[in-house]
Amino acid sequence: MLLQITIKYLIGSACQAKATAISKATHIAILDPFERDVINLEPTRDDVVQCVSKGKSQIFDCKNHIRVIQSIQNGDRLYVCGTHAHNPKDYVIYSNLTHLPRSEYVIGVGSGIAKCPYDPLDNSTAIYVEEGNPEDLPGLYSGTNAEFTKADTVIFRTDCIIQQQNVWSTNLSVHSNMTPNGWTVKPNFVGSFDIGEYVYFFFRETAVEYINCGKAVYSRIARVCKKDIGGKNLLAHNWATYLKARLNCSISGEFPFYFNEIQSVYQLPSDKSRFYATFTTSTNGLIGSAVCSFHINEVQAAFNGKFKEQSSSNSAWLPVLNSRVPEPRPGTCVNDTSICPTLYFYYKRDLVFTKLVVDKIRIDILNQEYTVYYVGTNLGRIYKSESLSKLLDIFDVAPNEAIQVMGISQARKSLYVATDHRIKQIDLAMCNRRYDNCFRCVRDPYCGWDKEANTCRPYELDLLQDVANETSDICDSSVLKKKIIVTYGQSVHLGCFVKIPEDKGRYEIKYSPTKYIETTERGLVVVSVNEADGGRYDCHLGGSLLCSYNITVDAHSNDYQKIYSDWCHEFEKYKTAMKSWEKKQAQCSSRQNFSNQHPNDVFRKNNV
Repeated sequence: MLLQITIKYLIGSACQAKATAISKATHIAILDPFERDVINLEPTRDDVVQCVSKGKSQIFDCKNHIRVIQSIQNGDRLYVCGTHAHNPKDYVIYSNLTHLPRSEYVIGVGSGIAKCPYDPLDNSTAIYVEEGNPEDLPGLYSGTNAEFTKADTVIFRTDCIIQQQNVWSTNLSVHSNMTPNGWTVKPNFVGSFDIGEYVYFFFRETAVEYINCGKAVYSRIARVCKKDIGGKNLLAHNWATYLKARLNCSISGEFPFYFNEIQSVYQLPSDKSRFYATFTTSTNGLIGSAVCSFHINEVQAAFNGKFKEQSSSNSAWLPVLNSRVPEPRPGTCVNDTSICPTLYFYYKRDLVFTKLVVDKIRIDILNQEYTVYYVGTNLGRIYKSESLSKLLDIFDVAPNEAIQVMGISQARKSLYVATDHRIKQIDLAMCNRRYDNCFRCVRDPYCGWDKEANTCRPYELDLLQDVANETSDICDSSVLKKKIIVTYGQSVHLGCFVKIPEDKGRYEIKYSPTKYIETTERGLVVVSVNEADGGRYDCHLGGSLLCSYNITVDAHSNDYQKIYSDWCHEFEKYKTAMKSWEKKQAQCSSRQNFSNQHPNDVFRKNNV
């Protein structure tokens, strides 16, 4: 059977990535990517038959697509959840991909409903939180579809469990359900994070506050308190601290241009103060993508801002007056949410390119820090940029295959990329393999230009580097400079081949098909050189010099060549004119013949 894998979790001390596999979970060893441990988690034959009877595909839908892999208990064990032929099941196994003995059976593990989706194509998220929950017990937080027909989408926390003499006991569980008040409206989850007192969820959903003006999709960030134990009576199994806010990624102006649909979100393991996310426009409008970042302080300010409410189904959503907001403020973490007096208010007024990873490079001696973004696309490309606006490189990782997951291993200094059919490892510092010139090398924070060896190497203090592009002449000493002597009438090619992602180099001249021609590799051809064409030719990009040529036209030492060249040039002009005349004559003759055959021709050809 063909094993199809989408990596979502790389397992090791250096990095984690998720893995979606059909029927098997695959352990990728960090020290040797070619070693694999495999555990068989295939659904039973009866499970497959039941799945097919519901109208699902035996080849794809009725496999066990692993959607959640979380490291637990200091990395000794893994929590795994899969679609299991459209009947989600979860497991706890050892990190070396072997089953637990029966004596260590985990209560509450078996059914994966509300922990991972039924449908392998559904967007979902999950995070295992070890600390901060009620009684400080571990638990899984998830955002997924919890029903076969996708009618119930939940933000869910599993039963909290504790081990006492190898006996596991259940504790509690609360979740957010679908309600007419719009806690979540057809959400597509893209990520979840554990920060301080809260767990944060990122998703896109139908915007209830826009419903009176039509239909729109907004990006959201939601949070719940880890200490939340739910409310009382009807609210006993619902979040008491759930809040959500809109994520605004747009081009500002009098009429802002919004990228409303979040596609992925990333957080640096070493910096939990900022989120980086990719956004797209609606599929029915202009196609566009953007990367936006949000600081945790901005997120907290949004959650501390004004609430919105809709007084009736025909009313617009309007801000709530501060005087009407009860104390403690809805969404605040308290010791016992079940006795919180703000639940009724809160229950009615809850609104307050494809993948992305980020790396930071710190040069302590220079007190410099750079942020590098790797953005994956649905066409198998990865765009590498610095400070969001400066494109450094483009990698064609898997042409026409969507990038599903990316992860960075700091220990191996590598970027891991996965599509539905392949996994690739890319070095973060691909200096001499990607940059053949000083101009591009000095812009990459990972690299520096060695002017002695004329090559690009991983950055050290004695190498040239100008990430901020503050020194336009930094590469002048390394620029290709040539002197060329040409004879009168000769055509000359000035090559300046520099591998640049998008921008073109330019000569400050006017291109002409009879005199100056730009080649596909951004070189320049000077046709039929004469004395006026002598001099220096520089190719610039963004104010930086890429190539320089000094042309000398030898018009006197070989006068016979000049005369011969003039004659050849005139003869070529004559041949061109002759061909043009013959073409026109042929066209005229064709028209005359057609005219002679027309029955209504008023002219008559005289017989000779």
